[in-house]
Amino acid sequence: MNAPTDRPSRRRSLRSIVRIAVAAVTFLFAIQLLSEALQTLSPAIRPVFRRQALNGVQLVGASWFAAYVVMNGSAVAAIALSLFSAGVVGVVELFLLVAGSRLGASGIVLLIGALEYLRIREYSLAESMRLGILTFIVSFTIYAPATVLGAGAMRWINSDVWREGIEAGGVPGGVGFLGSYTARTIRLLGAGPSALLALGLFVGSLHLLDGLLEQVDEDWLRDRMFERLRRHWLSFGLGLGVTAAATSVAFSTGLLVPIYNRGYITRREIVPYVVGASLGTLTDTLLVALVLDSGVGVATVLVLLAVAAVCAGAALAFYDVYYGGVDAVQERLLRDERAFAAFLAALVVVPLALVVVPAL
Repeated sequence: MNAPTDRPSRRRSLRSIVRIAVAAVTFLFAIQLLSEALQTLSPAIRPVFRRQALNGVQLVGASWFAAYVVMNGSAVAAIALSLFSAGVVGVVELFLLVAGSRLGASGIVLLIGALEYLRIREYSLAESMRLGILTFIVSFTIYAPATVLGAGAMRWINSDVWREGIEAGGVPGGVGFLGSYTARTIRLLGAGPSALLALGLFVGSLHLLDGLLEQVDEDWLRDRMFERLRRHWLSFGLGLGVTAAATSVAFSTGLLVPIYNRGYITRREIVPYVVGASLGTLTDTLLVALVLDSGVGVATVLVLLAVAAVCAGAALAFYDVYYGGVDAVQERLLRDERAFAAFLAALVVVPLALVVVPAL
């Protein structure tokens, strides 16, 4: 009797397994291809970087803005790790590029809010984007101080041990069984087109995983989440865990856009969740460093994660004070149209200014 109903379920399960396998292989192939393509291009890229001589502020601004352009902070961090593996950038530069990508990672949540506004016109644009605004405010309060503190720590740690590590890890081991395919692709297409293809495949693999995650029973997930969002340390752990497991802030935070907009979750309940999600976004960057077999890359990402975790812990330890500041800023942006317009302009102007102004 149950056989006919079991068959569609089995087919769905089989399709999901196949899609997960395809996404995983695509992810691994994209990282390996990007690394080897940039390795091939490094003799041409290295003089450009040296000639431009971007300082730390410019590197942060460049990766921050690049995360908006590709709508994926993880892709920018993957490029930074591949440039490091190719010997184009050093350890401190790698840290600053990855940190800057985190500042721009909330762009996707802002976009989800804007699409929600176009789909359902029951709120103003500012109200539809309120979770994206909140995500950016939280990410900025965590990663701006983490970038400054972490860059100082990286310069202090930047000893002979680091330099030996860079030389030892200059040519990544990568994923051996894909090596022949990546080499063949580069020979066929050339290094430049291969790098662009790799970036597209990387983003596509993450979108494929997002599509799988959308099949999760959202009503069940939300019901389970509501109970835990009321206590801020549990809310923080949930945001960290969901984002780390999904390797997608677009899923873990974007999932909550409609229910936050409709008032089912209060701002006080969701802020710790967003703090946890902002740390969880580093999971896929850490995975990229592991795939590239870059011990120094892994250590660099862990330094950023550790410093960001300290900043997040301080925010939660003094939660009433922290929440009061976040709440005041968001309320001003939601109620004042001029402030909201200035905020949207600043999202673009500030990272560009970080790149352009120091060069003048």
